[in-house]
Amino acid sequence: MKARAIAIIDFEFKNGFIEAAEQQKKLEAAIENLVRDTTSVVYHEVDMRERRSSDRTPNLKKMKIRLS
Repeated sequence: MKARAIAIIDFEFKNGFIEAAEQQKKLEAAIENLVRDTTSVVYHEVDMRERRSSDRTPNLKKMKIRLS
């Protein structure tokens, strides 16, 4: 069986992109630690993007993910 895990974490950074870059490095390290000894993981990637200012939280169950 194949499965894909998706996680969403919304951040608010007071110090802009420098703080975001530092947090992205921490997130990448945490994911690397999670998958390092997990033989069932065949691929992983971490990305952090600027988000719109909406205060609504996304509904992951209703979200449509497009893969190109």
